Amino acid sequence: MASAMDVAQLFLAAAPQEDYLTNLKLQKLIAYAQAVSLAYSGKELFAEELEAWTHGPVVPSVYAAFPQKAATPIPPLVSWENAVMPFDEDEQYVIQMVWTTYGRFTAWALRDQSHWDFPGRFGTKEIIPKQAIKEAFKNNLLVKRMRRADAMAESSYVLDI
Repeated sequence: MASAMDVAQLFLAAAPQEDYLTNLKLQKLIAYAQAVSLAYSGKELFAEELEAWTHGPVVPSVYAAFPQKAATPIPPLVSWENAVMPFDEDEQYVIQMVWTTYGRFTAWALRDQSHWDFPGRFGTKEIIPKQAIKEAFKNNLLVKRMRRADAMAESSYVLDI
């Protein structure tokens, strides 16, 4: 199974050079990737737990790997071409959809949104149970859109004229 750092590495590699990710934004993208995966496929992307910190969900091991201040950009660890890809097609799809949907928002917008979207008492550093995350995201708009696209792909047919 991949780690949260594998997910972080992909997001860092995907970020445009002029828009490096900060630790705050990276944490939210990782959290959304885990949440969307849990709700969409029922599978976790990584085993590490999310904790309810003051500024939203955090994977402590990834946070500790980047001791820069929250607003300091983190340069990519590797290029996109050299990034580790321990993810299957469904997991890559989830990561891509999260990047496309949430990657355009600022760190602070994601921080604020995460307080609405994720269960947990923020500021306590308590573990946010994965089952609670899955339940909270079952009606997430991105998850619904992904399921609708799946349903359309499965029901498509060719007219025999």
